Amino acid sequence: MIDRRALLLSSGLLLVTGCMAPSRWNGEETPQTPILDMPEIRKIEAHIGGRLGVALVDGEGALIMSHRGSERFAMCSTFKAALASALFAAHEAGAVDMFVKFPLKPSDGVPYMPFVEKKLAAKEPVSLHELAGAAIITSDNAAANLVLKAIGGPEQFTNFVRTQGDGITRLDRMEPELNENIPGDPRDSTSPEAMGKLMQKLAIADAALDIDKLTLQKWMKDCKTGAKRIRAGLPKSWQVGDKTGTAPGGIAVNDIAIFWPSNAKYAMKPAILTVYTDRPTAVTSEVEAAIADVARIAAGLIALPE
Repeated sequence: MIDRRALLLSSGLLLVTGCMAPSRWNGEETPQTPILDMPEIRKIEAHIGGRLGVALVDGEGALIMSHRGSERFAMCSTFKAALASALFAAHEAGAVDMFVKFPLKPSDGVPYMPFVEKKLAAKEPVSLHELAGAAIITSDNAAANLVLKAIGGPEQFTNFVRTQGDGITRLDRMEPELNENIPGDPRDSTSPEAMGKLMQKLAIADAALDIDKLTLQKWMKDCKTGAKRIRAGLPKSWQVGDKTGTAPGGIAVNDIAIFWPSNAKYAMKPAILTVYTDRPTAVTSEVEAAIADVARIAAGLIALPE
């Protein structure tokens, strides 16, 4: 893997010299011009092969840094974070009751369903609220499909993100077909910038007054699948919530995260980092390490703990 000390040193030098960016974002001011070219990110992309898409968005939804940020990438399971918000909205509108419990059926099963499999075996009923949490925390595919069906399917998910001002993100299929990632196919895709700004609206904006947004934050903090990706590259003292996405064969290895610097001055000013890959030639473990390296670079653009 690329030497991490070299990455951080070069990132720091760029910030000090001001050749490519304003001074480190301090949670109070957004860089007037987003960083659109970082040699460190391009070096990581060259190392893993394929395409690497990155966007760093502040708590107000402003873009801090982007690499291939407007290009389309397969979402894979990263859509499940926004799916929870779509469920919350459907419940608020009276279209569904997300707290009513119902029995699961064997026909609900699809590949990879750790939560649903346990509930089926125990013959325990579940609620849509529980399923939405499982879709984020364990990335349960059957849970996600049941929530999708309840809100009206992929089309309604897309309609929901359109109401949030996102004209890019789209969902067209259910799990696991949505992970197909055919070259040039726009189905089931997003852009790093679109997803970053969407997550700012769904999980961050006015969150202190919104129990649904706080719930989404908690589920992302409890996510069990991203320990080796963005989380691995951020300071241990920072709070992090994420949602991974992975296509079979490693043709897409993704992660999106919300994170809070640990010092009191900036703890209430979270940022969002989205990292997407398309057909990397490196093995998945190397791609995960590369995502962690991207997170280290992003952390260098955010105020460090006191």
